[in-house]
This record gives sequence, C-alpha cells and structure tokens, in this order.
Amino acid sequence: MRKLILFLILAISLMGQSAYYRLGYGDIFPTTEPLGSSLGHGVVALDDSAHVTTHNPASLTSSNRVHFGVSLGSEFRAIDDIVTNNTRLEQLFVSFPVGKRFGMSFGTHAVADFASDYEATLDMGSFTEQSTGGIWDFHLGLGYSLSPVVKLGLKLHAFQGQLRRETTIQMDDIQELYVIKGDISGKSIEAGAITNVREKVSLGLTVNIPYDKPTLSGQDSLAGSSAFADIDEEMDAWPSTIKLGVIYHHSKTMNFMVGIAQQLFSDSDFNLARVFALPAGWKTVPVASFQIAMQKLPTDRTSRYWTKRTGFQTGVSIKNYYLSPANDNMIYEYSLITGANLDLRNGRSLFEISGEFGSRGGDESLPDELFARMKLGIQINDMWFKKVKRR
Repeated sequence: MRKLILFLILAISLMGQSAYYRLGYGDIFPTTEPLGSSLGHGVVALDDSAHVTTHNPASLTSSNRVHFGVSLGSEFRAIDDIVTNNTRLEQLFVSFPVGKRFGMSFGTHAVADFASDYEATLDMGSFTEQSTGGIWDFHLGLGYSLSPVVKLGLKLHAFQGQLRRETTIQMDDIQELYVIKGDISGKSIEAGAITNVREKVSLGLTVNIPYDKPTLSGQDSLAGSSAFADIDEEMDAWPSTIKLGVIYHHSKTMNFMVGIAQQLFSDSDFNLARVFALPAGWKTVPVASFQIAMQKLPTDRTSRYWTKRTGFQTGVSIKNYYLSPANDNMIYEYSLITGANLDLRNGRSLFEISGEFGSRGGDESLPDELFARMKLGIQINDMWFKKVKRR
C-alpha cells in the first residue's frame, strides 16, 4: 500500500496552494527582513551603524548601540485562478557592542515553510494532502574589527522545526489516512568578512556550511491503527551557501549594489529520502542568483521633515530554482525588489517596508506561478536601554 501511495503522490497533477511548496523541503527563505529583501545579496557588504542587519556577522562591529529588530512577512501566490496567502512572524534579533572592537547578536528567523494543501480527483478515487510546520534558524553571531578597513565575523546556527503531513486516499468505499510527523534539528556555521577597497567600494562575503544537516526524527503511521515506522531521515540536500556583495558608494546618500550567491547541494540529493521523495527524474541543482540594486539613504535622520528622514531602494533579481525536472529545463525566478524606510525624529526607531513581485516557471516543468512578498519591520535603538536621569 505504501508504494501505491507514493505512486499516486508522484503521478498526479499538483493542485491547490503551490506546486513549489510540495516538492523538496518547501520554500527556503533566503532573506527574512525588509532591507535584505529589497537589496538582495548585496546587503552582505553593508556596514551601517544606524541600520543593523544580521546577514553578515562582520557588520556587527559597526553597532555602537543596542538594536532590537522584528519583522513580519506576507506572501501571495497565484497559479491560474488560484491565489493563496501565508502571513507570519519572520525575524527577531538583538545586537549590541562588546567593547570597541567586538559586536554580538542573537535571534531567530524562519528559513523554510511546509504549509500546503492539495486535492486531486483520480479515476480510481481522490487524493488530499495537508502539511504544516516549518524550520526556524536560531543564531548567535560575533563580529570583530581587525582594522578600520577589515572586519570579520562568525555565526553559529541551530535549526529547529516540525513537520506534520496528513495524506488521505479515497478509493471506492475505502478511505485511509497516513500521517507523517516529527521534529527537525540541525546545525551550521557561517563566516563573514567586509572590507573597503579604496574609498568608494565595499566588499562583503559570507560562507554558510551545515556541519550537522537538519534531520527529521518522528513516525510514519496509518491513522487509527498501531502500524507505524520510526523515521530518522537526514536532509542530505540541505545546501551550503556562498554570498558576495559589492557596494559602490556614489555619494553620501547614494549606493549602488550587486549581489551574487551560490547554493551547493550534496551529490546524494534526495536519493535516499522517504519523506521528501521527488518525482522520477527530478533532481536538485545548484542555485545561482544575481541582484542589482540602488539605495538612497536619508539625507538627515533627525530632520523635522519626514521626506529627509526617508530612504528607499529598488532593484531586480534573477535566480534559478533548486529543483530541476527530468528534461533538464531550468526553473527561473524573475522579480522586482523595492523597499523604503523611515527614521523617527528621535533617531531611536526605524520603520521599514519592502515588496518583491515576480514569477517563476520553466518549459515543461511546474506551472508558471506569480508571487508577491511583502515585509514589514521595525528596529528600536537604545530606547529601552539608556539610563534615565532622575531628579
């Protein structure tokens, strides 16, 4: 019966939420806050004491104040006339200086989402599937200023998550419900560097390598019976990631950025996977992504005029998807990225919003899909940490 279910899952035309959610690990979220989403991977070269990011641990040395950040994300997807939405908390972090040369951060952000619902009618019956859960990345970062022009950083990542997948097969008068559930855990280490080349060019580099790839530990069972099998499955295809960012500082308020990233997957891919099996002929492929963006900084962060306290950025992004069908036609994503931020006059808070609008698909692969991602964030600087003068 297990083989029949697997055949049905791989043979049907996927319907419902998004075909891209069902395959592999779900969607891997490379950026989870507004600034990174609207600048692309060029953000790893950003070194701004007033606008802290956690994309490169080397940038933590620029933080001369305590920063608290939180962001929300909402994603819309459309295939033909089906539109779905997923809204969630995506990031929490705190960063602070440690002496003159060190900076630290700790926090968490979402890196994968398994939420999906599918339904299909077959000649022999019907098939429905519902998945919930996701993976969160808990991190601890440390940055060190080696010299005025060279900064280094190190970050430890711990992955924690859950998966519950319910599969219902209805054939004639027989209905069977299969449940896969379990906890996910793993670890990776990330190293980063930022350096200035002459006066107007900054380079940033990060390398993230999973030394303990996420593993799903749980049970595969037939609901209503005592039949179950223990699962202890390593996600072999979890990638190592390299990101390179280049910033040209055109003026005090204008930056131009280029971001390049490469995700590398192990040779074993999903070959030994049971839970995350792929259709026959499908495989994981390296992901190459490229973004180019322009950033306009606020002219005066404490001005009485909100227009002078507002910054914005915009650009374009191109990348291939991490799965490829049997015909080897690549699945590409094209998107427009944009965002804005507003400093409060007291200089202690920063509001951000970003949007990403694009499409993905490939000839004779999965259906063409339109997507829109909106992110909203806030950073609070020192407000809760300064000593209060009392009379």
